[in-house]
Amino acid sequence: MSNPLKEIGQKIRDIRNDVAMSQSELAYEIGTDKAYVSRIERGEVNIGVLLLLKLCTALKVRSIDILGE
Repeated sequence: MSNPLKEIGQKIRDIRNDVAMSQSELAYEIGTDKAYVSRIERGEVNIGVLLLLKLCTALKVRSIDILGE
C-alpha cells in the first residue's frame, strides 16, 4: 500500500524545486520553519487544509496539482 503523505510530500518537493525555491524560502512564505517543510516533504506530518492553501499560494499552484494523481 502506498503512503499518501509521502506522495504529497514528494509532489510539494518537486514543485518547490521546479520553481527554484529553497525550503527556507517556502517556510518563510507559509509562516513556519525549514525543519517543518522538510518533515512535510518527507511525508512525516499530515498537513491541514489551511496550510495546504498557504503552500498552493506560495508555490503558485492549485490544490489539485498537489493532491491529484
